[in-house]
Amino acid sequence: MSAEGRAEMRQIAERLFSAFLRWIEEHNGGRPANVAQIQAMAKDFMAGAPFNVLMRQAHARLLEAAAVELIRHQRKDPFQRLLTHPMTEAFESGELSRSILPNYFSFLHLVLGDAREKLTATCIDILARLRGSDPLDFSWDSFYEDAVAKEILWGVLVRIAETFKRFEVRRDWFIALMQNQPQSVSLGPNAFVPRHHGDEPVPFGTEQFRIMFSCLFEPLRRLSAAERVRFQQAYGAPPEQLLASLYTNLAN
Repeated sequence: MSAEGRAEMRQIAERLFSAFLRWIEEHNGGRPANVAQIQAMAKDFMAGAPFNVLMRQAHARLLEAAAVELIRHQRKDPFQRLLTHPMTEAFESGELSRSILPNYFSFLHLVLGDAREKLTATCIDILARLRGSDPLDFSWDSFYEDAVAKEILWGVLVRIAETFKRFEVRRDWFIALMQNQPQSVSLGPNAFVPRHHGDEPVPFGTEQFRIMFSCLFEPLRRLSAAERVRFQQAYGAPPEQLLASLYTNLAN
């Protein structure tokens, strides 16, 4: 967990401890309490409404910290950044919620299987090459515009399109996947925080699907002349021909 996450945990502990001390003072008339009295008061305190309110507040704050931690971790993965970048404007405008990203990354893993590890390794190599000896000169735009990175993006998009040949069936399956709410938020390899049952799921239906896939495949609609040649050499046809069926379905 990051320094911010640890600070949040410390603040939660301090709020609980301070509330308990106030409880002792209020329920013991300001008199000193012995160990047995403190233990009994602790049971009463944890059974009372103020403690339950504090725990709900702490749970919400912890989930928020976990979400920030998860996004921070995901941003370190250049492959995930590459496959998220086409949707940046939709995230910034609020048309799509960033809360869908964990399910989206799960979808990529399902589509790519073990190939994802190799693609991630290649993206890490691209990142190292671009950063070179002076990381201060690096920008993520240079990564997104890198020829090899673009070819990785093209390959993943073509693979995704292939899985949507039975469009309506696959679209409905994808929407169900994106609507899935995990029972917990991961804080690390062996640490999870359960979601609150009252958490409202972010809507994701046919309109969000259309927005997402339109954004995702937009880079293939605006290839330069040289990029079109490279794409056709790699896949045997220009993108508008190879993806004609998907484009038609997205437009309807």
